[in-house]
Amino acid sequence: MPWRSLIATAFLAVVSGCATSPTETASEPEADPEPGIPFIRSIPDTPPPASDVTIDPPAIAIVMASRSPAYEDVAIALADHFDTVSIYDLSDRSQPPVSAFRLINDGSSDVVVAIGLRAANSSLALSDAPVVFSQVFNYQDHALLGERSRGIAAIAPMAAQLAAWKEAEPTLSSVGFVIGPGHDALIEEAELAAERHGVQLVVNVANSDQEALYFFKRMVRDIDGFWLLPDNRVLSSRMLRKAIDQANQHGVSVLAPNQSLLSIGATISVSTVPTDVADRIREVVERINQGQLQAVAPITALTEIRVDVNEALLQRQTVAKGSREIREDAL
Repeated sequence: MPWRSLIATAFLAVVSGCATSPTETASEPEADPEPGIPFIRSIPDTPPPASDVTIDPPAIAIVMASRSPAYEDVAIALADHFDTVSIYDLSDRSQPPVSAFRLINDGSSDVVVAIGLRAANSSLALSDAPVVFSQVFNYQDHALLGERSRGIAAIAPMAAQLAAWKEAEPTLSSVGFVIGPGHDALIEEAELAAERHGVQLVVNVANSDQEALYFFKRMVRDIDGFWLLPDNRVLSSRMLRKAIDQANQHGVSVLAPNQSLLSIGATISVSTVPTDVADRIREVVERINQGQLQAVAPITALTEIRVDVNEALLQRQTVAKGSREIREDAL
């Protein structure tokens, strides 16, 4: 079915496998950026002494868990920001990951950027350089945050997701989601977003996909929107298909974290933008290169979203929702 898409700025409150040989990537000349917001800098009475220290631009090694488009798009966008880049693919089976990291550790990389869970685990275990990871939702389960590692959020901010959902479906009044343990901060973020938008929120914490499906069946008659999050511990392919099918039967819209789920019945997707992920990684890498790693937040939030809406399905669900409300009023 056809759907419309747009990319918008988010409103924020806030190891088997192998590595390829490193390659040098030179960025193309870019057009002059648009002028930023002007600011006033106060001039000290006594000028500080000139520093003799010059910080060279960082060299980075990008380690991908696989050649998945979600990973590769970020790697390509990120490579445009740096003059010295080595890219390694852990899904290449011609050489074990330890060989890739031998090359990284023997080279001149200042920071390792790990894209995907397998890449993050391998980088923290084998790299001598600081690590910035991305595209990992359940980072808590793998102890990825530490003294020499920082992460980039795997999903768009909850407030931005809900705002886009409400814009597509203004009558949305109650939504629910099921998530695995360890995401208290994300639940709190969702609660604040729901309160801001006047939406009732139902949250259940599950320990398996079977339990997640049980919770969904309990809530589906009491919500008009089901919020999917990419927690593969409890949202297996089997659970997703069953939940989306039942949501459609009840006229409940489904918000998905990527547009691929629109083809199996999700109503709207709010996903991340690869260039935005790359920009946030670049900012963290540059701060690490300046010796400011300890001042960087454990997880850096994203600032842009991509919104895709299955208009035909949304229209049918709106009609079904209206019919259900009329039947309930009659009772």
